[in-house]
This record gives sequence, C-alpha cells and structure tokens, in this order.
Amino acid sequence: MTFAEDVIGTLPFLRAQAESLMVDACTITRPGEPVTDPESGVVSDSVTEVYSGICKVQSKDSSVATPDVAGASFVVVSRQVHIPAGAADVKNGDVITVTASLLNPFGVGKQYRVEGFTPDSYETAARIPVKEIL
Repeated sequence: MTFAEDVIGTLPFLRAQAESLMVDACTITRPGEPVTDPESGVVSDSVTEVYSGICKVQSKDSSVATPDVAGASFVVVSRQVHIPAGAADVKNGDVITVTASLLNPFGVGKQYRVEGFTPDSYETAARIPVKEIL
C-alpha cells in the first residue's frame, strides 16, 4: 500500500473529526445580476444559495499594521470559515452569513466575503479565506 492510499483511506475519519468541530451554521450565497420587478419597477440584487449547513469561523492569524495615512495603527485579522470538504463549489465574491453559533452568539449575523479560495486535494475541511463585511 502506498502513502497516498493510506491517506485516502484515513481521509473519511479525518473529515469526520474536522466536521465535529463545526458547531456553527452558515449560508453561502452568490450575488447575481440585478432583477427588476415588472409590477413595481423595484430593482433588487438576485442571489443564489450555494450552501447551507455546518461551519466553523476561525481566526487564522493577526498582526498590527501601520499604514502611511496619518500614522494610524490597526489590527489586521485573517479569518477563515470552514465547511465540510467538497460540500459546495465556493467562489471568490460569495457571501457567507453566520446563522447560528453554539459558542459565540455575537457571531450570529456576521457576514464575510470569500477572497482567494482554492480547494485542496487532501483537505479535511474547506478552509475558506474571508474578509468581514462591515
């Protein structure tokens, strides 16, 4: 048996372990083209739901940055939202909304925009890099 076969054989167990830590819930939507209501003339943005289910929000790392504008300092935090591996075809620009959180009720309602996601071959979870939408 090769190392790759060993990893592939263990992957379902490792994915189940990763999913056991996903105690939050979220929806992922993809913005679409504006749609005009023919009766009212109101224009609204269309969205397509890409995923709805378990997730985990995690800080990846943080650092203090000092921009050149007015010498102000601020903290830059890289965040990730984890969903089960292969659960959705997530694309850059998709919006993730936290709909429930077992351990952090202040996270409910937070929205994040996907930035720079590329799925991996042997991933135990889809680790999606995001920026918070303020």
